[in-house]
Amino acid sequence: MRLHRVSLVALAMVVVLLAGACNQSTTGISSGSGQQNGGAAKPIKIGVVTSVTGLLAGYADQEIKGLRLGIDFATGGTKKVLGRPIEIIVEDDTGSPDVGKQKTVKLLDQDKADILQGSALTPVALQVAELAKQYGVIFMVDPAAGDQLTTTNFNKYVFRTGGNTSQDALTGGKATVETLGKRIVHLAPDNAFGKSAQQSWDPVFKASGGEVIKDINIPLEAKDFATYLQQVVDLKPDVLMVTWAGGSALKLFQQINELGLYRKMKVTTSIGDRASLQGLGDAAVGLRGVVRYFYTIPKNKTNDWLVAEHQKRYGAPPDIFTAGGMASGIAIVKAIEKAGSTDAQKLITVLEGLSFDGPKGRYIFRKEDHQALQPMYFVEISKDPNYTYPIPKLIKEYTPEETAPPVQVKQ
Repeated sequence: MRLHRVSLVALAMVVVLLAGACNQSTTGISSGSGQQNGGAAKPIKIGVVTSVTGLLAGYADQEIKGLRLGIDFATGGTKKVLGRPIEIIVEDDTGSPDVGKQKTVKLLDQDKADILQGSALTPVALQVAELAKQYGVIFMVDPAAGDQLTTTNFNKYVFRTGGNTSQDALTGGKATVETLGKRIVHLAPDNAFGKSAQQSWDPVFKASGGEVIKDINIPLEAKDFATYLQQVVDLKPDVLMVTWAGGSALKLFQQINELGLYRKMKVTTSIGDRASLQGLGDAAVGLRGVVRYFYTIPKNKTNDWLVAEHQKRYGAPPDIFTAGGMASGIAIVKAIEKAGSTDAQKLITVLEGLSFDGPKGRYIFRKEDHQALQPMYFVEISKDPNYTYPIPKLIKEYTPEETAPPVQVKQ
């Protein structure tokens, strides 16, 4: 059965293949203000904790490239703010929360990072967020999407430019019930990200008239999915909702096809990066779903610059999480400029309610939970003679306000 019977409508940050290694640091900066001995301005240091290696290395590669480009764009190419150079220091969490915690402590104690950025994996980001609170530094989150960072585990030092799972659910959950079916099984990783996705999507399914028969959670490092997929077959749902992240996604969808699930039910998931579209090929034509970013969709000067500059530097267009990394870089520079300082308390005052233009258009940091409200896209995968693989074509753009999740900060 051809995969084009699948109707993608959800999200989860799905197929990621290693996009390649990237240069791990630039020269440049630290915190505070004033001059170093000899008159040189002290650098402002941005410490990045993300999965340079491991299952989400492709996400990290996009994130880091985007962050660098965002700094360049926001500073007009000088890589300076308040007259001080900006230094990006990247540490590899290897996909491990424990390693991520160790690397964050290193960035804060040894490198004296002024601001933290990351992470590709939500469980790692939760560790970084707690240390940001302890040390009193800003943590700019992207691409980690778990709702906990801006709900149950929120603290005032966390700001997120990336979308969260609730925003994805609000964009696509209702459409799943209305167009695919009402009885749903939701399959997701057995980690903070996967469970957060289920907690975000499932209530939207139910509120739209659907029934979630069962949530199934699978270890992210699983190599064989047959046992779990047989559970899905036995439950006989109308729709299988797949939330996944990492390089094992391709294997997961291959086994879904091999076991005949596309013939037995509708299968829905989010539209991922360019590698996933290339891997699906013509079988994806006609699929519809939610996508956070695809470089041909936004029509604004910031995205035009991103596409042209990324092509120039890397010989390829930007990818799904490049835009989020760029938004982080822009937000950091804008906040420091406006605050006139890297002091966290002053930055918090500036960042709360800050609106800025990024590659997707207008972003607004909501004061209550520091989640950046932003445009979201519902698309259809279509063939285009100018591309060697099917690409998303916009059906509807949702405004930041239309996809604003409820505030769920636990005081």
